[in-house]
Amino acid sequence: MSIDKHQILAELDRVLASPGFRSRKLIKKFLHYVVQETLNGRGDDLNQYSIALHALGKPADFSPFHNPVVRIEAGRLRKLLDAYYRNSTNHGTVMINMPKGSYQVEFNFPSKQVAAAKATPTQEAGLVRITEGPRLFVHFQMLHGEDSAIYPLLYKLRGDLLLMLSRFRNIRLVSSVSLKTDQTLTQQVLRNTWEQFQADYILNCDIRSHTDGVDLCYTLAHTRSDELAWQSIITLPAQPTQDDLDGMCREVAASTVSVHSGIALHHWAQYLLNSPATIPVHQRVLVDYLAFLHNITRESFAQTLATCQQRLQQFPEDSKALVILSRLCGYEHVLQYGLIEDLDGVWTHAARMAMKFDPGNAEAHSVFAHNSYFRSDYTLCRIELEIARQANPFDMSGEYLRGMGLYFLGDKEASLQTIERLLSTRFTQPDWYHVLPFLHHFNQGDYAQALNHAERIQRFGFWGELARCVSYFHLGQHERAKAELLGLVKKNPAVRNARNASQFPFAAHPAFNKIWDTMGALLAR
Repeated sequence: MSIDKHQILAELDRVLASPGFRSRKLIKKFLHYVVQETLNGRGDDLNQYSIALHALGKPADFSPFHNPVVRIEAGRLRKLLDAYYRNSTNHGTVMINMPKGSYQVEFNFPSKQVAAAKATPTQEAGLVRITEGPRLFVHFQMLHGEDSAIYPLLYKLRGDLLLMLSRFRNIRLVSSVSLKTDQTLTQQVLRNTWEQFQADYILNCDIRSHTDGVDLCYTLAHTRSDELAWQSIITLPAQPTQDDLDGMCREVAASTVSVHSGIALHHWAQYLLNSPATIPVHQRVLVDYLAFLHNITRESFAQTLATCQQRLQQFPEDSKALVILSRLCGYEHVLQYGLIEDLDGVWTHAARMAMKFDPGNAEAHSVFAHNSYFRSDYTLCRIELEIARQANPFDMSGEYLRGMGLYFLGDKEASLQTIERLLSTRFTQPDWYHVLPFLHHFNQGDYAQALNHAERIQRFGFWGELARCVSYFHLGQHERAKAELLGLVKKNPAVRNARNASQFPFAAHPAFNKIWDTMGALLAR
């Protein structure tokens, strides 16, 4: 049925203000958190670890296997809710319930006010209202001995990694097992994990301690196909600093769950696209968007746009689909496909609604920042870029977009530091990450270095041809410049008139002046 968020939040306030809850600080934080997460479509992701960190104030190294506080408080919460609703004076239009065996709350409507809503096809119970990605199960395993002296470090590693992964909205972190397990990653383990947790992937971390430090041997395996998707070894010193641990988290995130480069996401999307089974409707938008990011063409953009618009017609509060639609508007602004009518209105609405329905999401702040720049609100853009970074400093995709934003805001030093740090991280960067370094070196007159970056841009609309064309020209390679110019004009004839801001608004920024001067000289030859 349709969920009236205002009605539920009003009921939550009444419950929290009631005598049974008034002095129960932990219980109140617990209930407030699980209600908000459920309303935001993340109820399936609730687990002991996330509740302990985000609701009960526990540290990142919290272990639900050694501290049952979440289970204890959950039991108390169920009893208090039951006692609250046993009082006939507390029966309103909605009741909040947390069934045993789950931390996701349910909203029951005893009144007849919502009876008509049940008959509406788009409001049938059981439909997933927020676009979802793959489920990820994390498995830790200590190898070569039981050195108890290293356990504090290992729990810290585990806590930091799980906390980092919990920041990403494109995956669902379903569970984790303790460090003391000796279960090896076999096909039977993969099958058992799928059957028990419905996890699409296992991120396995084998921990090897030696005299010089600790080796973290990561593998990412797909449970349905038994396929090994990614593996890497990260070595940390025996006494790593927080910077060392953060660097480990950034590398793992960039290679597995970041939207531009994460192998778990790309592998999952390709598997579903190649599967004979129908892709679930609550996953289709993300699947098509990931396919577009790995094959940036007008056709893949049009497919993703159509899927996203169809999804939002049925579920206009799908915060993930709103983020993706806002991202598509940003790409439309840069790639000039001409497929989004009323780009200004669509982009602004999608960005604002994404913030409204998921205000804690780093991606929502990021898309709002770029829309703010588009609307010439540069102060708000800078503020939102920083909020996005603080919300998830481990997302390399977000870091790239932050670097781009800072560059066009005029903070070139901070921008280039961000991009250089990103490019120095060990992961497979999309080739279009080289657009900004090309632009910087070109404007500095370092045409050889500009060409080095330009030659790496192969799949980003017409920008590869444009970058190579002007770089070749300044290096005196005029025939090669002409060849690239032919391909450029074929892809986007409007580039000939790029100085006309009404046709090409993105290119009106002063950072592109030197490019358009070069294009004018080329076209005049």
